Amino acid sequence: MVHRLSRIRGFHMHATDGNIGHVDDFLLDEVTWTVKYLVVDTRNWLGGKWVAVAASSVTRIDWAEQTLHVDLTREQVKASPQLEEAGVPTYELMPAVFIM
Repeated sequence: MVHRLSRIRGFHMHATDGNIGHVDDFLLDEVTWTVKYLVVDTRNWLGGKWVAVAASSVTRIDWAEQTLHVDLTREQVKASPQLEEAGVPTYELMPAVFIM
């Protein structure tokens, strides 16, 4: 089935051990036009950091509850390197972390 990305924006994202924030945006591969990362706003957990979570880490989408579940722990998200360190272009002055 095909869904609009705009429908997923705002969904809460859950790691294997708790909530990490909500989906704010998406990063696409410019060659294949596939979603590579979901940008997650973690302001209620990490004090305003934005993280890019690999789309491949999504294990389940609960459309009724508007949540995405990922196969990552909160510690993996917290300990990830900055996007700049991983060679991923960042948004305008937005702090971010990168999940491989």
